[in-house]
Amino acid sequence: MEWKLGKLIKNRTYKLWGVNLFDYEWTDTGETAYLKDYTDGIRKNFKVYSIEVGGETHYFAAMERGANTWLFFIGQ
Repeated sequence: MEWKLGKLIKNRTYKLWGVNLFDYEWTDTGETAYLKDYTDGIRKNFKVYSIEVGGETHYFAAMERGANTWLFFIGQ
């Protein structure tokens, strides 16, 4: 899967696919994506999650960087 840099989120509000990701239960796919953390320039393993919105499954990779601070990549 190709990955597009999302955002660094600090307030538990991130709207994608018309919804706030934090309002949905994330399903851990059991996969990881080895991606560059742009906050420190180091490549790291990000867990891959999915959510279902309107009958479609969407994928994203995320890592908690601190208390309520998440870095996201969006599956393409």
